[in-house]
Amino acid sequence: MKIFVLLFIFMNFAFSSNQNVALMNDIKSVIQKEEFISLSINKYILQNAKIPKKDDNTLDWDELMTSDYLGTNFNRYNPMTKQNISVIFDSNNSAFIKGVFEAENQHKSEYNYLYNFYINKIFRVNTIPPKNNTKTELLKGSLVLYNSIQNEIVKVINRNTNKIFLPTQTCEVGNYYYELKNEKLIYKYCKTTTSSIEVYQESPIYLDNLDDLKYIKVEIGEKAYVKDGISWYEYYYEGNGSWIPLGTGRTTGQVNDEISIEDRILSYIPDAKDLVLRRDGGCMLANGDIFCWGNNSYKKAGIENYGQLDKTIKPDYVNTPVMLKVQIEDTEQNEMKWYNNPYRVKFEKMAMNSTNVCGISPIFNYFDNGQKKFGGDLYCNGQITQLYYENVPTSVSETSILGKNKFFGWGKSDKTDDAPKLIKISEDGGPVEKDSLKEELTITRDEIYLTQIVMVEDTIAVLSDDGKIYTIGRNYNGALGVGDSDKFIIQSTPQEVKSNGVSFKKIFALRDIATFGAIDSNNYFYIWGERPNGTVYYEPTIVSNSLKFNPDGIFTNSKDFLLKGVDNNFYRTKNSIDLVSVPQIPNTAISASIYDSGITQLYVYANENMVLEGSSRYLSCKTTTGSNCNNTDNAIFETGLNELNAITNRFNGKDYANFANVSIYQLDTVKTEKFDDFENGVSTWELKTYSDTQFKNLKKTETPSILTATESSADTVNSRITERVNPTKIIAGQIRNSKYYGVQLGYQALEKTFSFGSQYANDEVELEFDFYEIDTWDMERFQVLLNDQLISEDGFIHDCHDQFTETNDTGIYTLSLGKHYKDDKRVCNDQNSSLYNLAYSRFDDEKYIYKLKGKLDSSGNLKVVFRVRNLTSGEYGWTSYSYGQTIDDESWAIDNVRVKVKETSKTFVCAMTGIGSLSQMYCWGNVGRSIPILSTSLYDVGKISTINKLFISPKSDKTSQMAFDNFNDSGNLFLKYPTYIGGFDYPFYFK
Repeated sequence: MKIFVLLFIFMNFAFSSNQNVALMNDIKSVIQKEEFISLSINKYILQNAKIPKKDDNTLDWDELMTSDYLGTNFNRYNPMTKQNISVIFDSNNSAFIKGVFEAENQHKSEYNYLYNFYINKIFRVNTIPPKNNTKTELLKGSLVLYNSIQNEIVKVINRNTNKIFLPTQTCEVGNYYYELKNEKLIYKYCKTTTSSIEVYQESPIYLDNLDDLKYIKVEIGEKAYVKDGISWYEYYYEGNGSWIPLGTGRTTGQVNDEISIEDRILSYIPDAKDLVLRRDGGCMLANGDIFCWGNNSYKKAGIENYGQLDKTIKPDYVNTPVMLKVQIEDTEQNEMKWYNNPYRVKFEKMAMNSTNVCGISPIFNYFDNGQKKFGGDLYCNGQITQLYYENVPTSVSETSILGKNKFFGWGKSDKTDDAPKLIKISEDGGPVEKDSLKEELTITRDEIYLTQIVMVEDTIAVLSDDGKIYTIGRNYNGALGVGDSDKFIIQSTPQEVKSNGVSFKKIFALRDIATFGAIDSNNYFYIWGERPNGTVYYEPTIVSNSLKFNPDGIFTNSKDFLLKGVDNNFYRTKNSIDLVSVPQIPNTAISASIYDSGITQLYVYANENMVLEGSSRYLSCKTTTGSNCNNTDNAIFETGLNELNAITNRFNGKDYANFANVSIYQLDTVKTEKFDDFENGVSTWELKTYSDTQFKNLKKTETPSILTATESSADTVNSRITERVNPTKIIAGQIRNSKYYGVQLGYQALEKTFSFGSQYANDEVELEFDFYEIDTWDMERFQVLLNDQLISEDGFIHDCHDQFTETNDTGIYTLSLGKHYKDDKRVCNDQNSSLYNLAYSRFDDEKYIYKLKGKLDSSGNLKVVFRVRNLTSGEYGWTSYSYGQTIDDESWAIDNVRVKVKETSKTFVCAMTGIGSLSQMYCWGNVGRSIPILSTSLYDVGKISTINKLFISPKSDKTSQMAFDNFNDSGNLFLKYPTYIGGFDYPFYFK
């Protein structure tokens, strides 16, 4: 800078005459114009991928003298040459601006001081001046300085072997070319006028079309993963454009028809890595196989029989992940052993609840003398029957083998996606049976190919590739989404949810309440089912018609969804259908989770640098009770978390920590339970008789008796059944091999107090029982009270009472008493008929399964009361149906009463670290049996009595956790520090 200042002082002194000042201004003007011209040429080349020159190699001023470049009023006059500025391109397309003269004879020695100024680099940025002030060099002029990308463009143009196209231009099919996009030249191959392939890529390569691989080049030995049809294959690059398949993959250019269905299944590598952690166990989907552990009820964790070393041990709990067996369809392959059969079905998606584990097989599209398609089927184990699943013996109701659902497998045997067909089904969507009372319906049936599955307790939801959602199971809290408030509906044949024409592309389910979510094709979010405040939505309901969400940014939690909007902000569902922002989570977070503790909202998230942040509750050491740890434990926790949170990884020039995915879980386990099936009496129950139907005036208390229901003559009104159950007294007898007991309608109540002890004070409970509605019920209401609070009230009616809105007629059949239809048809509006009230009557005895939630009192007690009340003044039917009929006309009963005390106040965190094959899972907190203890290295061999118990445990050992004392919380596994979970090294999506 000092030299520069002295130079200008000297110039001002030496050229103080007016003439010299004018000449100096002229030379300055020339340099300034050259700079502008250089900038404009660079800009033009970058935007147009060509040189702005004419056929005579001179600058095409018409191209530059526009508003985009030099401007329409640019002054081309050169005061040194007294002519317009001349720009010449040489054979290499380098541009030279002749600034001081255009011929040697125009050289003037007295202008040396100007020439010296002209060649000084200090006054230039975008041009390079002549080397020196000799005539030869000055004649060349100033060189336009190309930037790096312009240099690359010019080199490609000079080679004249490949053309350059802009993204808006159409490439030439069958040729290699360069695409100029975002100031980069990308070497591509033009497949069609609308699609092209990038040639030079970074490994590993992922492609959806094998034939594209032959156009791609990487370093020798690098790998590529290619989807051929729907199957994935691995290749490595040996140079010279040659890719070699590893395994059964075909070579590039090979005809796809030669790959058999078995080879497609064998070579399938799934993208999805689902992980489901639930009460007392979980499942993971890894490499297309499903592995489960924990509670083995209904054999859903994969163990069919007893212990192999000790055959007296029942496999009630599985302590390590076990790969589930799968139905083998091919008759030539199904004789092979389950676990080593390479032709087993693989899975794309997976879900589970307490009765079933289910998976969705991938959809295979390929060409073989026509377009072929198969897969997209539903497979389930656990509580399934032959009626709805393939290869299930008639005597089996529980199986460890994943069997194919018949409904979704319909019509796919020809491996062709056929047009819809007309078929006959029963009125409820199931098969038509011989001599059935079901009416036949003719419907248009289409083949259904599934892509996703989610589950809550008792209900399954699946999504098809054409955007439709189907549900199976029970309608507790509106979970079926069919627009019906009847909670006793049991839907074994899948039905489409009430979508109102909306097409969906992803579905979700919360973990601890019966709530489903779905995002539609326009990125709007819908929910249906149970909400934390008790509200129930019976069909998919939009949460906001003004906000759209990122389909890949929706996170499931315990009782609410966390959603990332297309505006990048985080929102959560709350209360009923409220949607509120979560400003505590930054919009740059890549994964997040929330939990309502009842007092405050807790949260954790992984930020854009893969650092785990959030509420201190989850980022500091806690004891089993939630209090703070001592200093020693604090130091261990902080050391472990800080190590994982250290920004020590560098990718593509940016630094990262380790956390890629995180989720908070509620420990939803059963701490203890009591069960009455009445097989050994009912001495602990009381039968209270009241003089009024409002249960205010107690007459007497007695012990109910177990008696057998009797059979009498058939119903005399249009009955098609010759026998019926006709109770004649207070009963607790056998119906269809199930013992139960009941009371005279309207005047009596059954009552029992379950005592669990003060250590369970105020804990949540689940009450489950079977309720039998027997004979000709009218308008009566069945009530359930817990600790003197009315929890449930339901009416059961079969006749045509339109005003009665609680018509439950969807129980499980026990014995049919006939259907009274006018002219054998369902008619409910013929008031002139003498049988009007019987025009639509079904007097079946039916069973209804109840699942209710409540709380123990401060002493750890639960008072349970069952009773039936009559109508009161003002209710519909009061004048006609207000009386309680005798037990030989109407009655009821209960059976299998189960009270479960739940642990819902404790939580834990699981997080994935690393990316791809570097992924590892860490968990901390009260994990219970959600995590397999054998995957933690924390099990105490000294507490395991036999080798057999190392892998499976009987129910009697449920509270005998095998962990070291420091990691044991009343029989549940407690991880005080971030703990590595072995065997979970996959980039899991937490469901």
